[in-house]
Amino acid sequence: MEKTAIRLDETIGIARNMEPVSLGIPLPQGAAQSTHQLALMDGQQPVNVQLTPLAHWPDGSVRWVHASFLVSLGAGSDKELVLARLERPSPAEHTPAFNQTIDGLEVQTSAGCVHLEPDTLTWHFSNAGGESTQSTVTLRDETGVPCTAKAESTWKITQKGPVFVAAHLKGQWQKQNKEPLARFDCELRIFLETGLVQVELTTHNPERAKHSGGLWDLGDPGSVYFRELAVETTLPAECLAQVTPQAADITSEVFHLPEFNLYQDSSGGENWQSRNHIDRNGEVSTQFCGYRLSSPDRLVHEGKRADPLVSLDYDGGHLALAVPDFWQNFPTSVRKEGNTLTIGLFPKDAKSAYELQGGEQKTLRFLMDHNSGNSIPATAYAPLVPVLTPECYEQADVFPWFKANAQPGVIDELIAGGLDGDSDFFAKREVIDEFGWRNFGDIFADHESLYQAEGEPPFISHYNNQYDPLYGFARQFALTGDKRWFRLMDDLARHVTDIDIYHTEKDRDEYNNGLFWHTDHYLDAYTATHRTFSRFNDSSSTPGQTGGGPAEEHCYSTGLLYHHYLTGNEKSRQAVFELARWMTALHEGQGGFLEQMLALKKREVPALKKMIRGETVSTHRYGFNRGTGNYLNTLLDAWVLDEKESWLKQAEAVIRKTIHPLDVIENRDLLDVENRWSYLVLLAALFRYLYLKRQIGSYDEQYNYTKEAVLRYTQWMLGNERPFMEDKSQLEFPNDTWVAQDVRKAMLMFQASELDHENAEQYRKQGQKWLKEHTETLKHSKERHFSRILIILMQNYGPQLPASSSPSTNSPAAPAQHHWTPPVLTWRLLFSRIGGRAFRALITFRPSREKSWLNTRLDRH
Repeated sequence: MEKTAIRLDETIGIARNMEPVSLGIPLPQGAAQSTHQLALMDGQQPVNVQLTPLAHWPDGSVRWVHASFLVSLGAGSDKELVLARLERPSPAEHTPAFNQTIDGLEVQTSAGCVHLEPDTLTWHFSNAGGESTQSTVTLRDETGVPCTAKAESTWKITQKGPVFVAAHLKGQWQKQNKEPLARFDCELRIFLETGLVQVELTTHNPERAKHSGGLWDLGDPGSVYFRELAVETTLPAECLAQVTPQAADITSEVFHLPEFNLYQDSSGGENWQSRNHIDRNGEVSTQFCGYRLSSPDRLVHEGKRADPLVSLDYDGGHLALAVPDFWQNFPTSVRKEGNTLTIGLFPKDAKSAYELQGGEQKTLRFLMDHNSGNSIPATAYAPLVPVLTPECYEQADVFPWFKANAQPGVIDELIAGGLDGDSDFFAKREVIDEFGWRNFGDIFADHESLYQAEGEPPFISHYNNQYDPLYGFARQFALTGDKRWFRLMDDLARHVTDIDIYHTEKDRDEYNNGLFWHTDHYLDAYTATHRTFSRFNDSSSTPGQTGGGPAEEHCYSTGLLYHHYLTGNEKSRQAVFELARWMTALHEGQGGFLEQMLALKKREVPALKKMIRGETVSTHRYGFNRGTGNYLNTLLDAWVLDEKESWLKQAEAVIRKTIHPLDVIENRDLLDVENRWSYLVLLAALFRYLYLKRQIGSYDEQYNYTKEAVLRYTQWMLGNERPFMEDKSQLEFPNDTWVAQDVRKAMLMFQASELDHENAEQYRKQGQKWLKEHTETLKHSKERHFSRILIILMQNYGPQLPASSSPSTNSPAAPAQHHWTPPVLTWRLLFSRIGGRAFRALITFRPSREKSWLNTRLDRH
């Protein structure tokens, strides 16, 4: 393998000393069979590195490896490290110095020992001089009464290596009456060479929302409430604290205080009182602009946006605390009373109790440093972001249709507006104040304000990852190396995995673990937060619909896949599988008599009636739309991530029941734009399937079946498709989002040109024509800055590049001719389906299951 260069730049003027850095690195097939064949080098010196494989190629070689290491870097300087293959594999890594006993788990570091108490959210740090601090996570219910953390088991080591050890504890918060309030998942990542401890704490309400009438407002009976979530650290003695409100700014003022409270109540932005922050009663929950630093008897300092550092030196010891995204995830606080230092992850200073909706969770982080030589402020608030060259991604073939250093075109210019335009993705956050613990990371859906009257406040509208901006951000980061794309990706992934996914097993199978829709089109979110449908809207953008829940036409998992690969984030990995299982349950059902009878009524009975009337009925079982395209994409993501053939076989079964080489396309009515346009999403998913199959050299019968079927449709497109805006009368909302959607057609032409060599030139010319027309139209559009337009362009970027990386399209084992059976439903096949469904209904019948099925659909608990 060629050496992989990793570039690090220090840009804010703060020297870095042993700062933790991590990244995912893609490797070409066959480059390394194990991580023991890899080494990280700083010039001629090896760097202590912890390598974890994230994915493998079919030949067993490493496809993605996650690297964790420590870096020292002077202010304003840069460095290049290299991941290289060793001529001789390195010996197995040494075992980190930790010991698990009945008294708990002990991890030895250079600064001292971290002791995790068994079955509790408590840990101690002891230095060489014997001085010790104790930290405990506390939760208080809505009335302020302390809750008890009941662990499922003791602390478990989940990762170990020469750089850090990670320990997990999961369990449940219980009220005084033993009633469960919420679940917790706590991870401590302990860095062995420095003693730095990174803590990540997830608070989760596993109950379902009742969502009566398909409405998901705050105040739902499934919500839970609490007054404070905090981490209290007890010091050996009282001491003076150094409080730096703006720690990432080297000119920031430092305050020396024996006791204090630094409380961030709002974003500190111009729109800090935005209706984005209303509670269940419709009242804005923010109290003042920004943060205040106070001592027991006076206001010491106030400002807009705090990135605080709290440092304390006591006899024989040192402690520093920092909270990443402190102001962005407001309300947040750090306070000291006597010898107790408290991080308020959900502080008691807020106007009212916190509401965690059914199936909602929130993950928050903080850093504890016991070594005064570390650069904790930079680590927390301006961490180093390692960058690989785009050639690295291209050579490893990790993004479909990816070409490094291609000549930029109009589409690139439009996408760049997402970072540098007057309404870039960061500026959009400020418009509706897309901050606070529930909002931060999401994208303001500014296109929803298009039809509002001039001067009217914009709708509060959340985007919820529609068309997968996560994937677009990841791809742009790989292409450009611009760290702002990385930040957008990481912020959004953390939001999606916490807030936008319905984390429950207690609702309908077709809702559990699903992805919530974006805010309803051209309406305000009101108290529905990020859950689409509010009781305050008596209409909907969908005629006849005023409520609903997660659905197949809004499921995007590919960005989560790449976020996991680029960062190693385990929550993103698990989210891919959650979504894949949800989409499977939604499409295939989970079994049960009532479920199967309802499916029979919806699917087989209509087919039976048509056949009785003498009509021809297709064998296809899935819609020819984006819902099926999303289902297929999610199954492919699970296959790529899990490396299990069962996901691929399931995807291929879906393809067989959706499209056929002998389809009568005219029967699809694809020119009914409002109802059929999203077949383009399905075709794109099918082209991705073909790409992934070529990537592993699998030119089997299923590959050829899919190829022939897809090309049948692209041939039809050549002669029949026209720009959506050519006839505006067919559109409910004729705006330039439709122009962006037209770009999908151009990309499909480029993709078809790779597979149909006989008509390749015709496809390329049509693709170039459509791409030029539509991007030029967008270039001069007043709507070009809208989130939805930019995201559609990013999602579909790549196939237009003339020399984009693509596996060989030659199919060496393809037969010269196929004899397909027309996809016509016969009486025999219909009765077989009816019998199969009846059989499944009977063998999966359980009284408890039928009762649960009814209860979740009749608003019962």
